[in-house]
Amino acid sequence: MTYLQCNNKQILIFKYSIMSLTIKRTQGIYQLSGILNATTSNCLVNHINFLLDEEAEVNINIDGLKLIDQNGVAAFMTIMSYSLRPDKNIYISGNGYKDIYNEYRYRSIA
Repeated sequence: MTYLQCNNKQILIFKYSIMSLTIKRTQGIYQLSGILNATTSNCLVNHINFLLDEEAEVNINIDGLKLIDQNGVAAFMTIMSYSLRPDKNIYISGNGYKDIYNEYRYRSIA
């Protein structure tokens, strides 16, 4: 299992006021938990980009996310665009994944 805590100082500052984003790898699936917002979305994008340098396929489960704001949705748009790279696949599953996929389709068409 791997864990990522991004911006340790910020996580410590917000420890009691907001939940941070945690990425935990379990059986090949990256489980997201916490909050995906302006503070944490760049960390997720950077981490997934790093993973795609090492792996051809990244599976993300979003069931553990308590909140996704518009910055979080934008982060998923960026992450999904990474799947356009040759031989790279990104799968998102969990509650709300259809909304993210539909938003991606809508933005791709527009």
